[in-house]
Amino acid sequence: MATSTMIPADEVLMAQLWVRFKAGDEKAFDQLARARYRVLFNYATRFTKDRDLIKDCLQDLFMELWNRRKAVVETPYVTIYLIKALRNNLIRKLRREQGWRAATEEGIEPETVITDGMTAEAEWIAEEAMTETEQSLRQAVGQLPKRQQEVVFLKFYEGLSNDDIAQVMDVEKQTVANFLYRAMTQLRNYLPARIFS
Repeated sequence: MATSTMIPADEVLMAQLWVRFKAGDEKAFDQLARARYRVLFNYATRFTKDRDLIKDCLQDLFMELWNRRKAVVETPYVTIYLIKALRNNLIRKLRREQGWRAATEEGIEPETVITDGMTAEAEWIAEEAMTETEQSLRQAVGQLPKRQQEVVFLKFYEGLSNDDIAQVMDVEKQTVANFLYRAMTQLRNYLPARIFS
């Protein structure tokens, strides 16, 4: 019988590294941090374009994890745990350092610029040559409300399930489904029909 949530193959390795890290294994912690740094960095670009702030936040997150390793919970979903922890830390830091206000239902903050957090594959494609379809899609995603952009990023760029996205964003699974439905409806309106055929 198939499970509703597929665990990525390397997530099993991440869970093993997590157990070793909690026991004080520095090499396991380094391996875990290196394996998820790019995913976390790309995710943080959804909130701010300030690369130095993102790097500081990531460093703070990993230092805090190491210092509190014995108190950190065990989890089979290390990536989700890290994304959620980074999200909470980043929002706290942005509020404290930049006077960021609480997120609205449809957006993180109207004046906050959200980038597309290009993945390694997208960077490679961009270096080769950005196609008209890719440009249209990026522009269309950029017109979505901020929370819908975040859901689209987590779903299609990071491959998370609706359950996982709900955990990261601290919302109900139905809310995630609603955001995805609205985002796909708007994207169909923004983009030529050939993209969705």
